[in-house]
Amino acid sequence: MIVWKGWGIMALLIPLVCSLLVEAVVDYTYVIDFYKSNDWAMPLVLALSSIIVFSLGRTLNSRPGRIVIDIETNEHIELKKTHSMFWIPLQYWAVIIMALSIWMYIENIGLIHQ
Repeated sequence: MIVWKGWGIMALLIPLVCSLLVEAVVDYTYVIDFYKSNDWAMPLVLALSSIIVFSLGRTLNSRPGRIVIDIETNEHIELKKTHSMFWIPLQYWAVIIMALSIWMYIENIGLIHQ
């Protein structure tokens, strides 16, 4: 089950779509399975997609909200739409995606031994 608010699902869709597009272009341009056979391709695409996720999240979550005034109490309430997945704001998913990218790269080049 995936829980998201607003455009928070983009934290999942952007890396997925970027990966599929780059795989299709690279495999068509070079050799079939070139993308899967190289240790650096997937981590690089994840790193680049994290930049897109951060930019989108920062843009969407920094929009000002609408101020509503309660007539009875004269209290000001800001109504603001949030964009998150699993209660984590979209722009912070970029850090998680980048950490996954770094871990994947280190694992692929063999610095982590099992």
